[in-house]
Amino acid sequence: MNFVFIKIQVCYLKKYESALNFKLCSIDYRYAALDFNKFSIFGKKLLMKKTILVFTLVSFGLLSCGGDDASNDNTTEEIANYFPLTQGTYWTYNNVSQDTQTRDSLYVAGTEVLNGNTYTNLDASTPENAFMTRTLAENLLRVEESRLILNGELGGPPVDGFPDISIPLNDVILFDSQESPQTVLSELEGEISQEIQGYPITINYVLKTVQGENLNTHTVDGETFNTVTTSKIILNLTITLALEINGIPFDLPILDPESQDIIIVTNYYAENIGLIDSNVLVAYSLIDLSQAGIDLPIPQEDSQTATQKIDSYNISD
Repeated sequence: MNFVFIKIQVCYLKKYESALNFKLCSIDYRYAALDFNKFSIFGKKLLMKKTILVFTLVSFGLLSCGGDDASNDNTTEEIANYFPLTQGTYWTYNNVSQDTQTRDSLYVAGTEVLNGNTYTNLDASTPENAFMTRTLAENLLRVEESRLILNGELGGPPVDGFPDISIPLNDVILFDSQESPQTVLSELEGEISQEIQGYPITINYVLKTVQGENLNTHTVDGETFNTVTTSKIILNLTITLALEINGIPFDLPILDPESQDIIIVTNYYAENIGLIDSNVLVAYSLIDLSQAGIDLPIPQEDSQTATQKIDSYNISD
């Protein structure tokens, strides 16, 4: 009789004296000679009647035991640093806003401990012209793994006559390079009440930061930067005016449409460098209040863009 010898993996469960049951995931390897009708293990013949035999053909890898052949990949990918905050680091930027060219210088000034976390304090040359220069220099920053976190406050659109607002920021995530595009990183909602020329107004805001794409390259003024992550800051406002007609109070929305993304900032951060490019869009429109005899000092509409592009930098070790 011709036998075929194969390596099988077995374990024993003595459920019945006359039968031998097998199960997977034993660590006992045996050799067996099989023919079509019977088999033997170390010379002892066992009948197949009412006996379930489950075996692993190790040589062909058809089945694997949990944990026996599992490979452990302990390799950890190093997380890129898209905003180094070492002492002695600085950046300079060329800005353009409404056809006006300015220049900013931003540098690491020191550290500050707040609520048990160590933040970096950035300073800037005055005047602070660009939106992101002001945002970074007037607040505290810290890097936590793949995230850049900001603590402080954010102002409103840089439009003369527009209501002054200040939005508190408590560890808002500016970017997270490990997140998927379009992921909302932070979202804040709130309400601000103030008066404009004796008219009570209520400003409801929604501030979001949204992760963008990770880019292999991004070119700024002819210079190509490798390994870039992107994100957005979006400020949405709803503004209502409190009025009273014939003794009946009501709130009149003054934006048209009622809810608008007033500020959209798109930022680009390069690995081991920091902010290299920022594009700001400020746009809104009001309803016509002239027929109601209401004259607010807010411009009827505004639409402006501004850019901030890196010119030089020094990243200290």
